[in-house]
Amino acid sequence: MIIRRLMKNTEAYTFFAGKYDGFMRDIPYEKWAGNIAAVLTSFGVGLESEVLELGCGTGRFTAQLSEYDFKMCGIDLSPSMIKIAKHKHPGIEFKTADMTEYHDDGRYSAIVSVCDSINYLAGSEALTNMLACAARNLKKGGILVFDLKTLHFYRKLSDNVYTDEIPGCRYVWENEYDESERVNYYYLTFYKHVIGSLWKRHVEEHYQYAFTHDEVCKAAVDAGLVIKDYLNEKMTAEPAENEDRVYYIMERN
Repeated sequence: MIIRRLMKNTEAYTFFAGKYDGFMRDIPYEKWAGNIAAVLTSFGVGLESEVLELGCGTGRFTAQLSEYDFKMCGIDLSPSMIKIAKHKHPGIEFKTADMTEYHDDGRYSAIVSVCDSINYLAGSEALTNMLACAARNLKKGGILVFDLKTLHFYRKLSDNVYTDEIPGCRYVWENEYDESERVNYYYLTFYKHVIGSLWKRHVEEHYQYAFTHDEVCKAAVDAGLVIKDYLNEKMTAEPAENEDRVYYIMERN
């Protein structure tokens, strides 16, 4: 499937990178880290094991997971995000890299990704490439855990407009969901306070792709990974039809 007018999301987090943690203040990274640490431990990923995070952003989740004594590394396509991650978390390894091309063969006991970073991949071919890279970078028996936002979520989001503000900055978040391509386009307009009544406007366009369960299953087979579990947002049971976020747990044979 070819998706229209898609950039590679390289420029999606430029101005937004510096404001990301403020606007994402309510994201439950600590809870997610606890859930995923429990999953990794249940699959035998031990303390001091090397764990890679894909789409690490500013490194908040990377840092949370490192508190469980995993040796973390984070990669992200955005140089601006990685610059902030390195500054905020100097004890953790961060790299600017593309998750569909990154190779560090057989280094990691586990690979993780959260906050719908995988939905930024532009279709099933990119998903397969990401999974193939993950398989190559995992040790034999290594575990991949990642989340995805669902078709249900994007259909619910479609054409809604949201606003938020933090000290010194406001944004307007508009959505356009294309059902035929299963792509949600985000149009973000930021207003940064300069002085007095003067505000500077910044605009970014992002997209996310809504993968089907069948697409993920096929991509896993093509990449040589085995799906070990498919879970709801709480990671407690199989997903319901109206789930906003789902998790996959895969293993390299």
